[in-house]
Amino acid sequence: MLPSVSSVHRAPHRALAGPILGLVLGLLLATLGPLAPARADVSRQSARQASGVSILCTGYVGCRDRGYSNSGYQAANDQMYWMMYSGHNCTNYAAYRMVQSGLPNSRPWSGGGNAEYWGIYMKSITDDVPAVGAVAWWRENASPAGSAGHVAYVEQVISSNEIIVSQDSWGGDFSWARITRGGGSWPSGFVHFNDVRLENVAKPDVTGVTKVGGALSASPGSWTPEGSNTTYTYQWKAGSDPIEGATAPSLTLAQEQQGKRISVKVTATRPGYPTTSVVSDKTSYVEPGVISSLTAPTVSGEATVDHELVASGGTWKPAPAELTYQWYADGQLLEGVTQSTYTPGPAQVGLPISVTVTATKPGYDPVSATSPATAAVQRATFTVRDPATLGGTPRLGDVLTLDPGTWSPGVADTTVVWLRDGVPIEGALGTSYTLTSDDLGHHVSASLTLTRAGYEDLVQTVRPSGLVKTVPTMVLRSSRPGTGRLAVHVALGAPGVPTVAGVVRIVSHGHLLAELTLDRSGRAARVLRGLPAGPTNVRFSYLGSDTVVGTTLRKTVTIK
Repeated sequence: MLPSVSSVHRAPHRALAGPILGLVLGLLLATLGPLAPARADVSRQSARQASGVSILCTGYVGCRDRGYSNSGYQAANDQMYWMMYSGHNCTNYAAYRMVQSGLPNSRPWSGGGNAEYWGIYMKSITDDVPAVGAVAWWRENASPAGSAGHVAYVEQVISSNEIIVSQDSWGGDFSWARITRGGGSWPSGFVHFNDVRLENVAKPDVTGVTKVGGALSASPGSWTPEGSNTTYTYQWKAGSDPIEGATAPSLTLAQEQQGKRISVKVTATRPGYPTTSVVSDKTSYVEPGVISSLTAPTVSGEATVDHELVASGGTWKPAPAELTYQWYADGQLLEGVTQSTYTPGPAQVGLPISVTVTATKPGYDPVSATSPATAAVQRATFTVRDPATLGGTPRLGDVLTLDPGTWSPGVADTTVVWLRDGVPIEGALGTSYTLTSDDLGHHVSASLTLTRAGYEDLVQTVRPSGLVKTVPTMVLRSSRPGTGRLAVHVALGAPGVPTVAGVVRIVSHGHLLAELTLDRSGRAARVLRGLPAGPTNVRFSYLGSDTVVGTTLRKTVTIK
């Protein structure tokens, strides 16, 4: 902070010493008289870190590099402003900012220029309200100032309890600082020489339709200085009278405004600045209006055949007396379809659906609004209630029968095709099918197709488990050619196959005695040796093949 000339006399050890100081001061005082240059005492504040003060940057270069301006003082600090000492000096810097704001370069009071005097001599414009462009002022010895007080320039007002200042200091350096009220270093007052004001440089602009029911919108206009923390409030007027409750940036014109010209008063507010208002130019006279569509009609529901679509009427201003409906398919009028609901049919497949709603009210022109179109109408799908099933077993000569089940909607054309390994069997089209030798070793299934206009075909394919097979007959002969021996002869035959191929296992009491492979005639023989004497239960099991089911024959033989 910066001591005054008088404070220098009280504490000469803080500045220049001895005769040189006396000579210099004498010359200055003789030359300048009562408007002697001033400076402020920084001894106290430099000896401690002030509480409630956060230094944001220091030095012209350091501050510039961090985005904090010195407003040209670096180049102008060799001059004296308001007869304050030039150079690093809080009073000269504050005076410079006042001159820069448009005030004359002459001290606006008679008396000492030390920082401690600013709020005293200018008490008529000093209060406790921070404002951008004001001078923050500390009395003598008010923390963090020394005996000569301190002044700084208010750059920003964050709130009534927090400010950001720029400042210079005698014996110190240029800096920016953040100061909070509760920290013990809040200014003694704020001197409002020439506060920065919000100025309107472009009037608010009113746009829209000047008819009853029309919507007007107001821009806040352009203001200087620019700032993102500016808030705007609005008051609409009809003629010279405020419109009650019309305080939003937009206005929907009512019948009460008919025949009047509309304007809007915009009030700009920003922390640290005086509140400022400006009124826009007036519109043309408000004409009789039409019903306005505030929100367009909509169509809800699934755009599918046999599914109901429902139209909402939208919202209107003012509220209409009646709404009528007209439905369209791909922009083409649907004759006679004038209800609020509509169910598309097969003819509308692939076409988008929309509805036009017409609002009418006595004294207003009818107004129509059309909904957004739906997606193209899709084919509907069947819902299977009971799936199709097959009765019968996959055996040669058996009859397979298809039960089609149930579905919704119940009216549909049905087609049944029988398949062998997924390939249609020629001529097999009914709900029953008799298995033939051609089916042996194959999967036989039934395909049920449901068809209906406007619907996706529904195909159900069902098949019995397993391949189609024939049932064999096993013939067994045995003899006892010697002690502990048993000669067996096995022959198998089956309808629908020329020979039975595969393997026959011979098992007795859980032990595998032999495994015989049938020859091309479906026969096999083997002499079993080492069998225990006496009755023996023997099981002959044919394992089956892709075309023949397995079978088992049991026989009790007596071994010698």
